[in-house]
Amino acid sequence: MNNTFGTSQNSSDGPAQNEGVTAHRLRLLSDIGLALSAERDIHRLLNLILKKARELTESDAGSIYTVQRTDNDQNPLDEAKTGSINLHFRAAQNDSKPNLNTNVTFPVTSSSLAGYAALHGETFCFDDAYQLPSDAPYRFNSDFDIKNGYRTKGVLVVPLKNHAGNVIGVLQLINRKRDPRLSLADENGNVTEEIVAREVISFDSERAELAATLASQAAVALENTQLLKQIEKLFASFVTAAASAIEDRDPSTSGHSARVTEMTMALARAASAASEGPFKDVHFSSRELRELSYAGMLHDFGKIGVREKILTKSHKLEPAYFLGVRDRLIILARDKEKEGAEKKIALLLELPRAEALIEIQKVDAETRQNVAEIEEDIRLLTQINDPAVTYVPDEEYAQQVMVLRKMIEMDYTDEKGKASPILSQEEYQTLCVRRGSLTPAEFEEIKRHAQLSYEFLERIEWTPEFAAIPELAWCHHEKLNGTGYPRGIGGDQIPLRARMMTVADIFDALTASDRPYKKSMPASRALQILELEARNERIDPDIVELFIAQGIYKICENHPGTHPILYPGEDI
Repeated sequence: MNNTFGTSQNSSDGPAQNEGVTAHRLRLLSDIGLALSAERDIHRLLNLILKKARELTESDAGSIYTVQRTDNDQNPLDEAKTGSINLHFRAAQNDSKPNLNTNVTFPVTSSSLAGYAALHGETFCFDDAYQLPSDAPYRFNSDFDIKNGYRTKGVLVVPLKNHAGNVIGVLQLINRKRDPRLSLADENGNVTEEIVAREVISFDSERAELAATLASQAAVALENTQLLKQIEKLFASFVTAAASAIEDRDPSTSGHSARVTEMTMALARAASAASEGPFKDVHFSSRELRELSYAGMLHDFGKIGVREKILTKSHKLEPAYFLGVRDRLIILARDKEKEGAEKKIALLLELPRAEALIEIQKVDAETRQNVAEIEEDIRLLTQINDPAVTYVPDEEYAQQVMVLRKMIEMDYTDEKGKASPILSQEEYQTLCVRRGSLTPAEFEEIKRHAQLSYEFLERIEWTPEFAAIPELAWCHHEKLNGTGYPRGIGGDQIPLRARMMTVADIFDALTASDRPYKKSMPASRALQILELEARNERIDPDIVELFIAQGIYKICENHPGTHPILYPGEDI
C-alpha cells in the first residue's frame, strides 16, 4: 500500500509565511466547523463537506459515501455482514466535469477503495490510482473515467468516524491540482493523460492531515444531522399515528387530516412561489412548512375529548331512540285497528245485520285512513330524522315542524296501559334540528375540539421551530369576521397559515366521501360555497382564489388521503 505522502510543490518560501498559511488554515477549519454545525439539510451538508475538503486539499474532484445498515447494528463494520451494510454514493463534485450525477449503492467490502477505508478506518492515498500495489485487496474502478473522458490520478481516501469511532461514511478526494483555479479539461471537455501529468501533484501529509481534521468535524455534523432527521421522522410517525387514532374513533372521517394537510401545504407552497398579487411578499421557510404540516395533521386531535356517540352521530335521533318512537307509532296504528275492530263488534250487536254491515264499511274506511296517516307519519319521521339534506327550505321545514307538533299531541297506550305522548319534548327538540344531526348542545361539544386540540398541544415542550403548532391548530375554525370558534377572533389575529388550513378543512368536509350524517358534495358546489363564504368575509378571499386558480382542490381527487405525508426536509 502506498501511503507515502509527496512533498508539497506549493510550499511557501519561509517560516514566517508558513506560519501565516497555517494560521489561515486553522481559522478556515474553525469557520468550516461552525458552518457544518449550523447546517441541518443533509444534502447541503454533504455538499458543503465535500466543497470545503476540496478547497483545503486543492482537489479537482471528490465524492462522499455514507454507510447504510439494514440490521440496526451499531457495532463497528464487519466484512462478514456485507449483505446488510452498504455504501451509498451521496455527493460528487468535479471542477473539470461539472453536472455529473451518479447514484450508486454497493456492499462494504475490501475490494473497493471506499469499502476498504470504511472497514479498516484508515486514511490512505496513492499517487496514481492506476498503479495500485499488486498485492492490495482493493482495485480502482475505472468505469467512470472511461465513460466520462476523465483521468483519475492522485486519490486521498478518508473515513468519517462518529464519536464512538465507528465509520459512518467515506470522503474520497481526487487529483490535487498545482493551480486550484485551473480546469483539467481540454477544449473538447476531456481530461487527458498529458494535462494530468502536467497539472496534478501528490497529496502531501499536510493536506492529508487537513482532510482528516475536516473529516472528524464532518462526521460529527453528519451524525448530528442524521440523528436529528431520525428524531424528526420519529415525531412525524407519532403525528401520523395520533391523527389515525382520532380517525379510528370515527372511520367515516378516515384520511381527513392527511388530505387537509396536503391541500394546506400546497396552498402554502403556491403562496411562497407567487411573484405578484397578494402573496408576492409571502415566503414560508422549510421550517415553517414542516411546522404547518404537523399542525395540519394534529388540527383535530382535540376530538379525542369528544364523546364518540356525538362524533359518529349519523341521525338526529340515534337508532335506538328512533326505533322507540317508530314503535310507538306502530302501537298507535295497532290501537286504531283494535279500536276499529271493537266498533264493528258493537255495531253487529246493536244494529240489524244489513244496517251494521253498512256502518262496518265506514269503520273499515276510517281505520284504513287512520293507519295510513300513521304510516305516512312514520315515513315523514324517517325523512326528518335523516340529516343527509344539508339545508331544508323554509316551507319544507315548516311542514316538518307541523308533523312533529302533531306527534307531541298524539298519545299511544304504553305497556302499563297508560296514555303517553308519541314524542317527548326532548325528542321533539332534537328532531327540530334544521341542519345536520347535532342539537345545539351537541354542536357546542363538537366545537370544543378546537380548544381541546390547543390545550393538548400546548402541554408539549415544543422546540422553537415548532412553537406555532398549537396556535395554528387552535385557529382552524376561526372566521375573518369574528364569527368562528373557539375564541371568536378575526382578521389579522388569525395567522395566514391557519387561514389556509381553514379553506382546506372546509373543502374536505364538504367533498369527503359519504359520511353517516351527510352526502358527499361535488367539488363544483363546494367551490361555490367557499366563494360565498369569502364574499361574506368569513374566510380569506385571496386564499380561496389561489385554491381555485392553482387547482389545489384537485390534489386529493384520486386518493383517500391515507397515504404517508412527506414532510419537508425529511430525508434519512
